[in-house]
Amino acid sequence: MKRILMIIGAGILQAPAIKIAREMGLLTLVTDYNKNAYGMKFADFPIVMSTRDVDGTVRVAKQFSLNKKIDGVITVGTDASLTVAAVQHALDLPGNRIDVAEATTNKIKMRRRLKENNIPQPDFFSCASYDDVTDASRKLGFPFVIKPADNMGARGVMKVDKPEVIPFAYERAKNATPRGEIICEGFMDGPELSIDALVWKDGIHITGVADRIIEFPPYFVETGHIMPTNLETGRIEDCVEVFKNGIKALGIETGAAKGDIKATKDGAMVGEIASRLSGGFMSAYTYPYSSGVSLIKAAINIAMGEPPGDLSEKYKKVSVERAIIPGSGMVRSIDGVEEAVSLKGVKNVFVTCAVGDTVHIPTSNVEKCGNVIAVGATREEALKSANLSVKTVRIMLGIKGEINEGLIRQKALERLGGICSVCRVCDGKECAGWFPGIGSRANGSGFQRNLDALKKYAIVPDILKSMDNINTGSDLFGIPLDIPVLPAPISNTVKNLGGAFKEEEYNRILLKGTKNSGSIGCVAQKELEQGNGSIDYMTNPLSDVFGHGIPFFNPYHGEKTTLDNIKTSCSTGVKVCGLSLDQKDSRGAALINEKWLAGLISSSPVPVIVKGILSPDNAQSAVKAGAKGIVVSNRGGRVLEYLPSGIEVISEIRNAAGNETLILIDGGIRGGEDVFKAIALGADIVLIGRPFIIYLAGAGEEGVSFYLHRIKDELRETMLAAGAKTVKDIKKEMLRELQVRTGY
Repeated sequence: MKRILMIIGAGILQAPAIKIAREMGLLTLVTDYNKNAYGMKFADFPIVMSTRDVDGTVRVAKQFSLNKKIDGVITVGTDASLTVAAVQHALDLPGNRIDVAEATTNKIKMRRRLKENNIPQPDFFSCASYDDVTDASRKLGFPFVIKPADNMGARGVMKVDKPEVIPFAYERAKNATPRGEIICEGFMDGPELSIDALVWKDGIHITGVADRIIEFPPYFVETGHIMPTNLETGRIEDCVEVFKNGIKALGIETGAAKGDIKATKDGAMVGEIASRLSGGFMSAYTYPYSSGVSLIKAAINIAMGEPPGDLSEKYKKVSVERAIIPGSGMVRSIDGVEEAVSLKGVKNVFVTCAVGDTVHIPTSNVEKCGNVIAVGATREEALKSANLSVKTVRIMLGIKGEINEGLIRQKALERLGGICSVCRVCDGKECAGWFPGIGSRANGSGFQRNLDALKKYAIVPDILKSMDNINTGSDLFGIPLDIPVLPAPISNTVKNLGGAFKEEEYNRILLKGTKNSGSIGCVAQKELEQGNGSIDYMTNPLSDVFGHGIPFFNPYHGEKTTLDNIKTSCSTGVKVCGLSLDQKDSRGAALINEKWLAGLISSSPVPVIVKGILSPDNAQSAVKAGAKGIVVSNRGGRVLEYLPSGIEVISEIRNAAGNETLILIDGGIRGGEDVFKAIALGADIVLIGRPFIIYLAGAGEEGVSFYLHRIKDELRETMLAAGAKTVKDIKKEMLRELQVRTGY
């Protein structure tokens, strides 16, 4: 009679275990919450049951055992070790103790056991509340890492490098923890190794050491790994020794273990150790391709109560796994998969998205669109094949609906007729003097100056630099952005847009469109004073997007009113707010000063950005008052005709404000190349105003998404040409200043 192996999980990472078990002559009982999971079709006995439902899995295992004996239980590539241990214990099968499984699936318990046994690791603190996290930050210092204690795949994990990031990071980690447990730990700098091991009576057998490729900070997204590592021999040995000692300290005595070990300047330190084989295609694909050893077969033998078998490497090749990350948007088409598989050295191409799916630049390991695995005789050969295969898979992104520039402009002109000429290039010439309205003061020099300032710079290409997986992503106090571009706040739309939009309508469309596109919208409060002295600030649009927006307030209504409105907006989930200081009136001319601003900012429950700064002195004063960000803006030439462009003063303001201050800029930015220039000159994020009005008027939420996607594509192309893999790689040296006559 054939023996039966129970496998917890039926996804892509578990499917090889199901197939190998059947090749070994075993029958497979497979559980997964998804009846259509990839591996279910290969199972002899598929049962719908969540891998996290420990009691439910034990129950179905006992019921199944009434008629057929289960001879072993295993999982691969998923944190179901506790479920596996519970079934092993219930059916008296080979495996680890339940307390061991608990310690290797809960990061707090893992850290405590390692600490008791003096295993090198970062300082850590268990946190149950926001106050606990802030207290941990004071003890750990910056940067530190916040994690859910009981999840995998880097879900909810984030590097926190400044205090104002804590609110977002805390909420993100809290939402990713099933039991509400959070751990904060010191940040470990240095290369990271992924190590697999099999544990049997005769000891610990190391079965693969790979270099992990971690990208997309402040998140920890594994975009690939390379097997074997090319780290120096001494450092490898140090990491392996720490891993082995960690296995013993945790009490793993039977089965598999995987470790993420950091090779820091102070020596090897444990990132994580789990009592299972690794995911990320390492145990099932790259190690067998590299060594000729079927690691899963050996793990199955142990699960069935037998020795692992021959673990000696049959050959030495290099295998590489790389992630497919097309960007953000709706998947319109997927092509090139068969072509990619046929490339020399390419073994597998997995595409995990489908046409119609909405995808984003990843913030965890479960948000990628696919993976490629390649093999070569050398590291360079394998990497070349993998990178070429990634480029060959063409996942085309778009937005819902069939819209284009012409249709958007036609519809926008119908709605904005008499208010805006919907010029193909929004340069302020046609609408000069339309104030109030969409234009600027007098002859429009202030508006046009913004565009002319950008024309003074050209981009220097680097055609010899090898580039792949260009990352246009950024973040704003931890809030992930697929592109460092935000719609600027537009105030008083009823007056300036001739009633084409009501404030609430405009803000709602803008906020939803930007959220769907991986950005975050800025909205101006409605400056209408009520009889009770408060502002009629409309929270509904922000509530619709759960606070995913940045409200800008006019502080000239007084400190109490402004602070009340900030706190009201925070009740919707807002994580940052702004103060517009770029206009004065009779009420506020003598009101706003550094002391007053400091008092308001210190009372705000969220970080504050100050908008309208154009001088280094004002920048220093704003930072001294507690502002966490500055928007460099001449308000599109609407305050005075002859104010400097933000581009003309951005470098001075960056120097005055320092590198810790978030610098945003608006004025004349129209496309991806402009975004690149602004960042190269010192900005972290750019704001765009008038064009969003046109795209929103022409196609609503889809128009907002259309414009953001267009800019993102242009920015990606510019970064590729200049040799900047990430937004942080954009430097001033990539620009050349030109001699351009502007007429000023």
